Amino acid sequence: MREPKPLTEVLVDYEEKQSLVAFATTLETLAKKLKEQGSFQFVQGTETIPVIPSEQLKVEYKYTKKADKHSFEIEFDWIEGQKIISPMSIE
Repeated sequence: MREPKPLTEVLVDYEEKQSLVAFATTLETLAKKLKEQGSFQFVQGTETIPVIPSEQLKVEYKYTKKADKHSFEIEFDWIEGQKIISPMSIE
């Protein structure tokens, strides 16, 4: 008998319009937090949701165009506790 698939839990679903500079600043903040602390937090009102990726990520970049609408997505996935696996070598 098959085990049931775990349900997807949406922790953050937020959308807003931003200027290009404000968006770039958000990306810089994300990058800085990930480099220095290995994590970042979404804060909305009194709710704080920590995002703590593992050391090994699967990263996807996607750029699409439909008529005059452009879309660029960055997605990264991880499995909790997954560490970088050192490649094997033969000497």
